Formats: sequence, structure tokens, C-alpha cells
Amino acid sequence: MVAFFKAKIQGCYVGEAEIEELRTIYPNVSYKDIRRVFYEAVNKNAMQPVSYMTRRLRVLKPEGDPFNLQVNSYSNNGKRVEKGIDWQEKYAEIRAKRAQEEQQYDQRHGPGSWRKKQDQECQQVHLGFVELEKHPATPQQKEAKGYDSWSDEQKAWYDNLVQGVFDEIKAEEQRRKEARQKELAKRRKQAEAHRKWKALAKNA
Repeated sequence: MVAFFKAKIQGCYVGEAEIEELRTIYPNVSYKDIRRVFYEAVNKNAMQPVSYMTRRLRVLKPEGDPFNLQVNSYSNNGKRVEKGIDWQEKYAEIRAKRAQEEQQYDQRHGPGSWRKKQDQECQQVHLGFVELEKHPATPQQKEAKGYDSWSDEQKAWYDNLVQGVFDEIKAEEQRRKEARQKELAKRRKQAEAHRKWKALAKNA
């Protein structure tokens, strides 16, 4: 991952202390969040990408939230509004969704298939961070040679990461398409009802 950052972000720096800080929190965050902040760092050309990932992960999953209230700010009619999130409710929704996905997957592929699949994905992420320990980054580190110089293990991990991002994008596009179709069907139904009502009123 360090090699990928140095190949994509010219002049970026990854220190040993930053890697250690990230290593302390990554077992407690989801694969989806790690993938998300990884590509945020690349797309925003963060000059300290690992430090950026750590900061973003702490925002997505706060280390401590004693009041069970994470405050989000957004604009509503030009005014600043504070909206609280019930994390217990959110976690319950996530667990229910995962349980449903696990049940459906096991029904198609056999008992225990979901757990095995999750273990494989986690192992791939773990191997990527194990690779960080083998190659500590320093300011004098040689410039990365790029994808072609990676081992098969590194390429497999990175390809899986990219594929996961593309799958998530496709899924989001499908969800938006279905939402638009439902909204269009609803409007057509309302227009048809209104037309019939006008016809009845005219004939009365």
C-alpha cells in the first residue's frame, strides 16, 4: 500500500509512527471503511495518506462516544443545524442486515459459506498490512516502481480492493435507478388519477 501511495501521490510521506497509529485501529473498523478512506486519500492527493486514513477512520468510528450521540452538521435553509445519530440503532440495523445477507448467502452456497467468505476478505486486508511491516517507510525510501513490481499477493489484494469499490459503485447506481423508476411510476399513477378525476368532474 505504501508503494501504491508513493506511485500515485508524488512527494507524499509515510512515517513509521503513522503506520503504527493506523495499525492500532484498523482491526476495529470495517473493510468498507478502510477501502473508502484509502481511495479518499488517493483522490485528494493527501501528502500524508496514512495519517489521513487514520483521521478519517476515527471520524467514521469514534474511539469514544459516551453520550451515544455523534453530531453531524449540515445546512438547512441557510441555517446550521445539529443532527444527532443514535449509534445503537445504527449498529442494530447493520447487524440485522448482515444477518439477513448471511442467511441468504448460506442458503445459496451452503452452511458456513458466508463466514468463510468474510474470513477470506479480512485475511486479504490483513496481508496488506503485514506487508507494511516488512517495508517500513522512511523519507529516504526509494521511489515506488508501481503495480508491475508488486508480488502476486500484493496484486491480488489490490485487485480485490479495486473490485470492491467498483461493485459498491454499481450497487449504488442500481439503487438510484430503482428509486427513480419508482418515483416515475408514482407520478404517472398520480397523473392518471388526476386525469380521470377531471374527466368525471367534466361529465357530472
